[in-house]
Amino acid sequence: MPKFLVVPALLRLISEGSFFKQVFAWLLRLWTAAAVVAGIWLSIELWRGGGTSSQAVFGQLVFQVALVVATYLVAHLSWVRAQDVAAMPQIAGEVIIPLARLLLRLGGELYASLLAVISTGGALMIWISAGEARPYLAELRLLLPGTGGDPFPAGLAMLLIGLASAALGLLGGYLASELLGLLCAIESNTRGGKQI
Repeated sequence: MPKFLVVPALLRLISEGSFFKQVFAWLLRLWTAAAVVAGIWLSIELWRGGGTSSQAVFGQLVFQVALVVATYLVAHLSWVRAQDVAAMPQIAGEVIIPLARLLLRLGGELYASLLAVISTGGALMIWISAGEARPYLAELRLLLPGTGGDPFPAGLAMLLIGLASAALGLLGGYLASELLGLLCAIESNTRGGKQI
């Protein structure tokens, strides 16, 4: 009868840690593919809402280049971090925290790269099209402020707020990762002090 019990074997597999490494490495690879598909879909959707003048079309083209760069960065960072997860050393009893620290850093990296590139592309598009291509950014209003008003101040606001948010997002991801590591070090030192 014990041969047919699956739960103990499953629990052993989960507690070893290689299970989490493999699952999250594959999830990040799937996320990479999803990011590419989402970038293509967004590119197609954004072409529908722009202006028709040559300035607006050129501005949209500049933004599309920025979108391609942003999609590439998101996909490439996710792929690199998937490789990092798969190559994580196996430390007895420590699986989830190193994985969580890496995912926190990845979150900051993705947010920063996406916002920096998209806000730069959006600002350039607003300036080039003299504001005519602004409806093109309607789907991205949650990420990009500064789509209203005169073209130059609106583009400048989008650029500065986007770059500042990107820097803060990167700082936040790395800070959260380091704080988690610090808490683990404190816990380890406290446990070590009690044993002596």
